[in-house]
Amino acid sequence: MQADATFWDSLVFDGIDDVDVEAVAAAFGTIDVTARGRAGGAECPDCGRSSNRVHDSYRRRVKDLPFAEQSVVIHLTVRRLICSTDNCPRRTFAETFAQLTPRTRASPRGWARYWSASGSHSPDGPALG
Repeated sequence: MQADATFWDSLVFDGIDDVDVEAVAAAFGTIDVTARGRAGGAECPDCGRSSNRVHDSYRRRVKDLPFAEQSVVIHLTVRRLICSTDNCPRRTFAETFAQLTPRTRASPRGWARYWSASGSHSPDGPALG
């Protein structure tokens, strides 16, 4: 079942790392969210220079907190960018989504943010239809 991507974008990702929700589908106890970054480029982690030259992209699978007793999986398209600084040791780097994909093993904050705003720890969730 397809759901309204705009609703989910505003519910989960609003203000988090400039992420756009492209599609949401719910089936068999899982909510699959397809998303990508909104930013035109990113800063090289070594030299700090901004780049918008795309080398490649890949899809990351991020498990979020359950929502309405359904598992949530975010399929996030991540771009690898080319650093154009001549003396930078890093030739390519991936755009980062610090709040959505923290370097620690902690869960992303998307649903936790919704639950704290709604005052509920076990929401019934929005209609998916």
